[in-house]
Amino acid sequence: MTHDYWNTLVNKYFEAETTPEEERRLRRFLAETDDPAFDDVRAVMGFLSVRKERHAAEKGVRRWTASVAVAASLILLSVLGLNLAGRADCVMYAYGEKTTDRTVVMNDVSDILTDLFSDDQGPDVAGQLTELFN
Repeated sequence: MTHDYWNTLVNKYFEAETTPEEERRLRRFLAETDDPAFDDVRAVMGFLSVRKERHAAEKGVRRWTASVAVAASLILLSVLGLNLAGRADCVMYAYGEKTTDRTVVMNDVSDILTDLFSDDQGPDVAGQLTELFN
C-alpha cells in the first residue's frame, strides 16, 4: 500500500469516515512504520486511545461510587427509622402546640407563603421603632 493510500486513510479517520476495519489497518500500520511523516498522526491516535481507556475506567468508578452512595443513603434512612413507603405526615408546632391536621397545616403554610411573597412591603420597621422608643 502506498504513502498516498495511508494519507487518504488518515484523512478519512479524522473526518470520522473510516470503517472499524480501516481503523484497525491504520493502527497496525502506525504501530509498524517508522516514517516520520506519520509521527503526528501516531501521537494523536495514541492520545485518543489512552483517553478512551481512561474514560471507560472513570465511568466504571463513577457508576460504582453512585451505587455505593445510593446504598449508603438507603441504609442511613432505614437506620434513622424513616419510612420510605410514602407516608406523608403533616406536623406543625406553633405557639407551643402540636398540630397534625393536614388541612390546618397546609392552610397555615399557604398563609405564611402568601405573606412572604405578597407585594406588601411588610411592617414599617422605622415606624415600629419610633413607637417603641417615644
